[in-house]
Amino acid sequence: MSEFVAELRARIDEADAELLRAREVRDDHAVDALTARLESLLRIAAQHDVDVRYPANRTD
Repeated sequence: MSEFVAELRARIDEADAELLRAREVRDDHAVDALTARLESLLRIAAQHDVDVRYPANRTD
């Protein structure tokens, strides 16, 4: 896996986890900001044909 793909997946995982926490504490502003961040990262992944639908413990 390239460094670009690894970093992109890590950022997506981080944003997803932060979004979950923001939802749990009902922080609407953070939810909006993190949703936009995640959507942006997913757009970048799609533009570069990076599959981000992978199990969390995947190592390739």
